[in-house]
Amino acid sequence: MAIDLIPSAFLARPLKIVVIGAGISGIQFAHDATTSLSGVDLEIYDRNPTLGGTWYENRYPGCTCDVPSHTYQFSWAPNPSWSALYPPASEIHKYLENVADKHNLRRFMTFNTECNLARWDESTSKWEVVLRNVVSNEQKTISADVFVYAVGRLNNYKSPTVPGQDVFRGKQVHTANWPIDLTVKDKRIIVIGNGASAVQCVAALQPVASKIINIARGPTWILPHVFSEDGAVQRQYSTEQKQALQSCPAQYYDFCVTLQKKLAAGFPGLWKGTNSQAKFTSLAQSFMESKIANPDLLNALLPEFEAGCRRFTPGSHYLDALQQPNAVYVQDSINKLTENSLITESGNKYECDIIVYATGFEPYQPRFPVIGSAGRSLTAEWDREGPCESYMAAMVAGFPNFFGEQGNALSLPIISNKCLTVFNPPICPVNGSAIPGIERASDYMTRVLSRLQTDRLRSVAVKEQAQTAFNHWVQSRMPHMVWSGPCNSWYKNANGKVIVPWPGTVLHYYAATEIIRWEDFELDFENPAEKYGSFGNGVTADGFVPNKFPWLHPPTTVSRPEKRAELATRVLAAPSNILFRVMSQVLRMLGGGTHSRERSAKA
Repeated sequence: MAIDLIPSAFLARPLKIVVIGAGISGIQFAHDATTSLSGVDLEIYDRNPTLGGTWYENRYPGCTCDVPSHTYQFSWAPNPSWSALYPPASEIHKYLENVADKHNLRRFMTFNTECNLARWDESTSKWEVVLRNVVSNEQKTISADVFVYAVGRLNNYKSPTVPGQDVFRGKQVHTANWPIDLTVKDKRIIVIGNGASAVQCVAALQPVASKIINIARGPTWILPHVFSEDGAVQRQYSTEQKQALQSCPAQYYDFCVTLQKKLAAGFPGLWKGTNSQAKFTSLAQSFMESKIANPDLLNALLPEFEAGCRRFTPGSHYLDALQQPNAVYVQDSINKLTENSLITESGNKYECDIIVYATGFEPYQPRFPVIGSAGRSLTAEWDREGPCESYMAAMVAGFPNFFGEQGNALSLPIISNKCLTVFNPPICPVNGSAIPGIERASDYMTRVLSRLQTDRLRSVAVKEQAQTAFNHWVQSRMPHMVWSGPCNSWYKNANGKVIVPWPGTVLHYYAATEIIRWEDFELDFENPAEKYGSFGNGVTADGFVPNKFPWLHPPTTVSRPEKRAELATRVLAAPSNILFRVMSQVLRMLGGGTHSRERSAKA
């Protein structure tokens, strides 16, 4: 009896994927999962009332991105309409909301919901995820084949525990939890810290505060704003400039490439002991010496360690603010608070109305228990004194089907079917814009998930020995990187081990993840005796006569509107050649090469 032949080869089985976090990483993964995979049941949960993650939560005065706006965007959602060179937090948040709505990704998101527990069930090869509605306090447990940890590492803020915090009558706030209704005008304000948030916050508060005091324990490198005209702190794009970028995709592409090249040209300075690194430190020192007139302030701020050992920040406006009559910089630590003042370890007393803790974040401590195979705890794995390791910035040994990406850095950890995914885990690309690394990590994850779906696998996990070997290479390279210098940094754990940055360029991370090293994985097949069961009856879902044949490629024609490109070039040209001369000098010093105006202007 004749029968109809039904395709059964490499069919994608349904996958339930749960993502915690609706920031940049969660949005990126949602885009990739829904465009690269089929049969996916995707659910994204976030504790906040809307999406955006870090860019929803961080709204302190002066909060902006410290890389150019046109480098801080999804490749699949370009935005030629950025208002400024360094976009403010509110505009980045609006961009993320617009992207989610345009690509219909908000439909997967549930807000005001936090995760309290994620546990791997060996018997079912699934993740059991406990969720709680922060408004109603209702709790529920759901099962997932894949668990994606995308909670972000720049929102788990840490505030110091200081004696007297309960008796201080003024306001105490953290930059990552800034009250919308906080009044700062004509107030006496103390800002604790001198990292990126403090630099922006001090510069923004100084003009409106009656007095501002910046207290920090040690020095920090402050760099010029090399992307703006003549070192200006900000550059607003005119309507004509934005229209030129909007009307000419070819010129917009060239404009973005130029920015990316300038951004990448500074990376040679991160290799320790190189001429580029020495010149980079010399350039930073010369800049600070030229900006700071007070010898005592210069002595307090100028580090002895190399530029780049700690995360540096563009901040000429910060140096200007500290030298105003109403500003004081104090190199000290906090001892205690009284009803209306702060007492430092050296015994000095500073009266204040508001204390701002710009004291950073706990980059890797999970926000909730994540329990993997044999009861392994991600909290213990990523403790400040623990090994704090991952595999390929995408996976963690001992956590099957776990993919993770932590928010706003350049890479992530992953694991597959019944997987937990982690974005921006230990050892991920953090140089320049975070988004290219996040995109690459998400792409890596979906490639692993594709095999999980189509090769009849129950789960995928990275082998312990593979993760150990990978991290052996990582740590063998760290002495050659500037981060290993003698500085205190959130790039290091409590033992001084460098645990955050990928020891290479972003291009290197792309090359390293070009292939999936399947020999590094433990693959748990549904039927171990039939590892080729996914080959089915020899017919794929495309059937016998598909619409497209993979060995035939249609002709492609790319037209570049020369006249419009020339117009855009004229409109976008700098008002003077100052920026070109400054950047050319910087790039020559760092060994990054220069790009002539004539070449940049080509359509």
